[in-house]
Amino acid sequence: MWDELARYWRVEAALWVCYWNALDRKDQASVRYCADYSLLLSVFWLVVLVGGVMTLGMVVQFLQGGCR
Repeated sequence: MWDELARYWRVEAALWVCYWNALDRKDQASVRYCADYSLLLSVFWLVVLVGGVMTLGMVVQFLQGGCR
């Protein structure tokens, strides 16, 4: 079991590195492949999206409070 878990995280780490290197090279086929097979990248972009929406909500709430 521990071997499988360690192998899974090694694959995820390799896909993470592959993704960012492919972005630097502007290699869209590799970017898509890494993004399709990596759970870590999906979670990362979900967290970025949620963080962005929450930040936007805080700015809107601040602006609404300041305009009263």
